[in-house]
Amino acid sequence: MNARNLNAYRNLAAQTAVSEASPIELIVLVYKRLIDNLRLAQKAMEEGKEDAEHISKSLDLIQKGLMAALDHEKGGEISKNLASLYDWSIREILKARLKRSPEILTDVIEVIRNLEAAWVEIHLMRTKESGSEKASETVHISSAGAIPAV
Repeated sequence: MNARNLNAYRNLAAQTAVSEASPIELIVLVYKRLIDNLRLAQKAMEEGKEDAEHISKSLDLIQKGLMAALDHEKGGEISKNLASLYDWSIREILKARLKRSPEILTDVIEVIRNLEAAWVEIHLMRTKESGSEKASETVHISSAGAIPAV
C-alpha cells in the first residue's frame, strides 16, 4: 500500500472513529490531540523551531473542544473546576510561547494527562455498567486514539 492510500485509510478510520464515538470518547480524543500538540510545541521550542501552529491548535482544542463542551448547569462544581483548569492551561500555554519555555508546557501536559486518565476511567466504568453486549460495540480508546471495535 502506497503512502497516499495509507493516509486516506487513516483519515477514513479517524473520521469513522469520531462519528461513532460517545461524548465521553470524544472528550478523550480531544485530550489526546491536545497532548500531542502540546508535545509537538514543546519539541519545536526545544529545537528552536516555529511552534505557532501547535500552540494555536492546542488553544483551539481547549477553547472550541473542552470549554465549549462544559455544561455549567448540569456540571455544577465539577464544570466550574474544569473551566478554571482550562483557563489556567491557556494562560500557561501563552506564557510558554511568550517566554519560549518548553518547561512551562510540562506542567500543562501533566494536568491534561491526569484529566484524560480520569475520563478514560469514567468511560471504562460506564462501559462495564452497560454490560458486555454494548461494550463490544463501542469505540475503544488506545494510546493511538479511537479505534473502532472489530
